[in-house]
Amino acid sequence: MLLSLGWIFNYAHRMAIPPLIPVIKAELGINNAEAGLLMTALLLPYAIVQVPAGYLGDRLGRKRLLVMSIIGYSISSALIVFARHYWELLAVRALYGVFSGLYYAPATALISEVYRERKGSAMGVFMVGPPVGSGIAPLIVVPIALSLQWRHAFVVLSAMSLLVGVALALAVRGEVSRPSGVSLSIPRNAILLSFANFLALAAFFGLLTFLVSFLVHSGVSLEIASGLFSLLSVVGVAGSFLGGMLYDRKGRQSVHLIFVLNSLLTFLLGVTASPWIIVPLGLTFYSVGPIVTAYTSEKAGPENLGSVMGFVNMVGFFGATVGPYLMGFLIDSFDYRTAFLSIPAMYVFAWLLVKLEEMS
Repeated sequence: MLLSLGWIFNYAHRMAIPPLIPVIKAELGINNAEAGLLMTALLLPYAIVQVPAGYLGDRLGRKRLLVMSIIGYSISSALIVFARHYWELLAVRALYGVFSGLYYAPATALISEVYRERKGSAMGVFMVGPPVGSGIAPLIVVPIALSLQWRHAFVVLSAMSLLVGVALALAVRGEVSRPSGVSLSIPRNAILLSFANFLALAAFFGLLTFLVSFLVHSGVSLEIASGLFSLLSVVGVAGSFLGGMLYDRKGRQSVHLIFVLNSLLTFLLGVTASPWIIVPLGLTFYSVGPIVTAYTSEKAGPENLGSVMGFVNMVGFFGATVGPYLMGFLIDSFDYRTAFLSIPAMYVFAWLLVKLEEMS
């Protein structure tokens, strides 16, 4: 539960920017591509530290690195209160990306080792982090932005996440699991899966970054659009549990199923901009995380589990780095509907890469 809470706030901090994009654009005078860079600025360093995080977690102790990550990302995110210019905001987000990037690989490696046969279901619990974190972010930051000042929202989030870091440090004594031997090797059968994850996370963060703006452009008020953003995440909690259970029962077949369903539902969203798509999309959109994470753990042994988890996530978050900027560029160059139709195409190509990985 503590690991899940740390992951929830990891996402709450990073996803606090999307619902505030209309406010930030108005204050700083930036365009959509520059707004997308506010996500890219944290996701690039986040991606780069993934493999070192997995290796260091295996060697130095996973709990120790997780505590360092939570405290580090809490303090660095709070520094936004001092950022007054666009480039200062980018720098603070990048620093946050470094510390938040130390979390995923040691946490998922630890869970995979502890739960083994039920790792799909355990990952489903852990992966409530993205939907819950993304869901609570607008509920916290939008009221503060409307009543006080948007920068103060990050101080509130930081105070909350610091408590989780302190609790993890004090309540869990020693290291829960630590491998006897450590290797930095990456197996060949993880390469195509990594590129599929690249496309999946490009689609994921591209959609989340501009979902509120897309709905506002389609005629929805900011308050209602933020509520739909939260609804996607609330339904995503059930989607995360569903994805974990589905993997325990269907294994790799669940990877194919979830990519195809996401492609279909994001296509319908891009064409219709219908709020009714949000509920079924929440179930499939957030099922990808636990399914791909559990499948990734099958590609490694105890000696390189952290490194493999970090590598696949690193390549995936290079996609996450590209996704928001690409979406902003497509919106500026064409329109919202054209930009959003790139998302189902990404899921189709991710599905094809998994098929190729199975055939190789």
